[in-house]
Amino acid sequence: MSVPLPASPAPAPSPYHAWVRPIGQASFWLSLLLTVYFLLQALLLWPLHGTAAWQALAGAAVAHQVHSMAWLLAHPVAASMIAALYCLVSTLASHGLLRERRWGMWSFVAMLMLSALANFAIAAWLDLFMREVIPLLTDDIGVQHELRVKRLLFTLTLLGTSLLLLGLQGWLGWRLLRPDIRARFR
Repeated sequence: MSVPLPASPAPAPSPYHAWVRPIGQASFWLSLLLTVYFLLQALLLWPLHGTAAWQALAGAAVAHQVHSMAWLLAHPVAASMIAALYCLVSTLASHGLLRERRWGMWSFVAMLMLSALANFAIAAWLDLFMREVIPLLTDDIGVQHELRVKRLLFTLTLLGTSLLLLGLQGWLGWRLLRPDIRARFR
């Protein structure tokens, strides 16, 4: 009498799920969390932006010609809603990626590239903000010089990080657009 052979193991899952699904899930949950955060921030700012203290702060930004902050202080709810909308679009793109939809893959790649470019815009905005604020912090030329050096180092760090993220996000987008991965999306 012969002993029956054990059943062959189930086939290994596709390598597609080895890296696309966790990225889609992480992006989905982070984007959803940030959407909720920015909506709550808008709800909190709605009553605050009409207060005398807030108006004084917005007026001081205009009076001191801190143009990089003037619009944000004048329209905090709109700024929060724009950020929430961007995060909501990212949430939907991540959901489409998770469901293996072609539109999800393409929109996810578009969001990758848009956020990579946004990093450079934010770095430039922060540099402009610091340029406008440093002269307001002190009249001492030595301290201003030190702050300008720190601003330059901070900006270079942000630009380097933005360049690194552009490379990583570009690589991820390229990987998603490979024919073997693209074929999984319908």
